Amino acid sequence: MKRTSPPVTSEPSRGRSQSASPRWRRFASDLVALFMFAVLAVIMTWPLALDLPHRLVSWGDPVFQAWTMAWDIHALLTDPHHIFDANIFYPYRNTLAYSDTLFGQAALVAPLLVFTGNAILADNVAVLLALTLSGFAMYLLVVDLTGNRLAGIVAGIAYVFAPARMAHLEHLHILSAQWLPLGILAARRALNGNSFRWAVVLGVIVLFQGLFGLYYLYFLAVLLAVVVGIYALSHPTRVMISAIAKLGLASLIAGLLLLPTLLPYQRVHNDLGIERSVEEVTLWRAQADDYLAVSPNNRLYGPILGARYHRDIEQDLFPGLLLAGFALLGFIGGWRRWETWMLLALTATAIILSFGFTGNVGPWKIPLPYHLLYDYVPGFRAIRVPARFGLLALVGLAGLAGFGLDALLRRVSTRVPSPTTRLMAVSAIAILLSAGALAETATRLAIPEQLPASLAEAQRPDYEWLTRHPAPTIEFPMGEGTIASAWPNFWSTFHWNPVVNGYSGLTPPVYYVFRDRMRDFPSPETIRLLQGIGIRTVVYHLPDETEPERDPVLSKIGAFPQLTEVMGRPDYVFQLQPDPWLWDLTGALPAGSPVDLPSIDADPATFGMLAAILQRNGHPVYGNGAIDYWRLKPAPDSVCYAILPATLDSAQARYPGAAAVQSREGLTIYRAKSCAG
Repeated sequence: MKRTSPPVTSEPSRGRSQSASPRWRRFASDLVALFMFAVLAVIMTWPLALDLPHRLVSWGDPVFQAWTMAWDIHALLTDPHHIFDANIFYPYRNTLAYSDTLFGQAALVAPLLVFTGNAILADNVAVLLALTLSGFAMYLLVVDLTGNRLAGIVAGIAYVFAPARMAHLEHLHILSAQWLPLGILAARRALNGNSFRWAVVLGVIVLFQGLFGLYYLYFLAVLLAVVVGIYALSHPTRVMISAIAKLGLASLIAGLLLLPTLLPYQRVHNDLGIERSVEEVTLWRAQADDYLAVSPNNRLYGPILGARYHRDIEQDLFPGLLLAGFALLGFIGGWRRWETWMLLALTATAIILSFGFTGNVGPWKIPLPYHLLYDYVPGFRAIRVPARFGLLALVGLAGLAGFGLDALLRRVSTRVPSPTTRLMAVSAIAILLSAGALAETATRLAIPEQLPASLAEAQRPDYEWLTRHPAPTIEFPMGEGTIASAWPNFWSTFHWNPVVNGYSGLTPPVYYVFRDRMRDFPSPETIRLLQGIGIRTVVYHLPDETEPERDPVLSKIGAFPQLTEVMGRPDYVFQLQPDPWLWDLTGALPAGSPVDLPSIDADPATFGMLAAILQRNGHPVYGNGAIDYWRLKPAPDSVCYAILPATLDSAQARYPGAAAVQSREGLTIYRAKSCAG
């Protein structure tokens, strides 16, 4: 649709189009906008900026994210080939793939991690950068759609600081929402101009999104499908086919480049059968009321909408009245443009997907297309929270709002004859609208206490000792209930030893069974199991106000000569005499040979750890039974090796006439009779 009114920019209009304005002036305007978003990021997270090196937004996921980025850089500098074998949940492999790797965010703050070693500072700076870049990305999209920089600034503010996003201030991968609007920008330019260059730019965006977060990678795929689909419907020409082919090729190449970072997730799935059940996905779907829900910490709406509609931060999806209102205005005023219908379709698609498998209309349940993605898209079953698709709807709403803001500001500008007065008028309106958007999303933050940023600040002799003596480690006590914090991860950044403890988006199936067994520590059985998995160091944190002689653990440790105390109260360190018998048992198998564990239920803690060691060494594992959510697949007839309790006759386990290969600590490796020789 042809424009008849003068463009509204941050400078007085002189009747020139945006493309004719000096390049340096456009660049300077963009830098000012970028700086503005950076300042707003600091303001909206205040008082975080008062102590970036020592305080996090919370002691929840930010602790985990700080560890993740610190591990990324540490592994990249020391052992990049094993970067996915993170130091948590030893001896499991690919434990970095239990959650988002945050490779992209880690790259942004790599200089901080390399030169300061401060993971807390790195996480805080990454949060501020995520907010800054996400707002700036929406600004660029709206400027590209409308040529209106003031509209871009307001839309960027409403997008990045929407109440639905501020509810996720703890989630760095959710805050890193810059690649979604940039994906629309690049795809639109590539399609409209049949441009190979912009197709390449889109490929780079897909690549970067894969490095910044897998949730949004799937969101980007949905976004691009909507963009291409609406464009194809509105431009049924041969040129359209060529343009779409270029986008497809660029995206395919980006996907191939991402394979090294995606395959470990598939290996985790193959090892443990991890996927989100229908029941779990249904639990975390959105309901219609959730689009009115805000965090109780929202200063404006919390007492009203938060009190009435809030269920969980994952389901706080209220976009803000200004954003929704200007999105409606943008659709009404721009319905002739294909981009308007594309943004509307994106918003509607995202909202529908956020409802999960079914939608409720009165007493009826209507099947929704989420089932198709869940059933047919590789890896989609790992997505736990369909409600997060509501955050994808923010992209469409903010783009539409850009049209609405542009229409309002242009209408004002046409009624003010003086260029100076016009600039003042539209700037005042933009400021008022920005202030309104910020008021809607202002969130009350309770920044927790300081954390140590170094060993010197931590004053932890136990971790200093671990730094000088790298070895697989376990820390006691291991806690109660579901793992709810990443403190073992965080403290491990001071020594980087492999630790049995850990926290992530997934928990290994044997972890809780193993922890239950360790309640008896120290005992002959627990010590033998720790030796078997290769533990060399045991750290015991004496509970506060407990005397060593009355402590149930310390009072028994002296009876076990395998444990040698090397550091005392309050954080005791013991060296465990080495005897990695489970590793030795695994070493007796031919490389890469599949292994059957038909009696895993006989001792889930031992067999579960044995399975982890087998998989770490490249052995596919089969068996009967289950540990937690992991249900083993029955072994095919071609499997030659089984590991059984020594007290069990191999014939009872479907291996009659099998030959014993090696025995250790009550376990025996058998070779099937059909595989003899």
